[in-house]
Amino acid sequence: MRRRIDPRRNEAGFSLTEVVMSLFLVTVGLMSLAAVVSTIAQRQNVSQSLTTMTNLGNTTLEEIKDLPYDSVANFEDGYGMIPNFPDYKRRAIVTPDELDTLKVVEVLISSAGGMAVSMQTVVTR
Repeated sequence: MRRRIDPRRNEAGFSLTEVVMSLFLVTVGLMSLAAVVSTIAQRQNVSQSLTTMTNLGNTTLEEIKDLPYDSVANFEDGYGMIPNFPDYKRRAIVTPDELDTLKVVEVLISSAGGMAVSMQTVVTR
């Protein structure tokens, strides 16, 4: 005898276990993606800050090179003192040689986030 298939009892589709497992896997995947995106955003902020500090340091060194030799001296600008850069501070340390024919200038740029960049140049008479 042959069994008849009742079209009203069609059992095609997904079971509850399959749906729960697929939702779990999708959730784990989305959480991993969110963690990666968060890390990328944080690294981009660090990179942008380092680029800003490097550019500010280069600009400061160029300004110092344009000064007359006798005007090159130590200085420090605190947070909020550099126009358009309120989250950064800079300091220049000038060290003349024994004969006072050249000066080594070190510029330190620091961010409010705790990062710092140091650059040096030499200024001669």
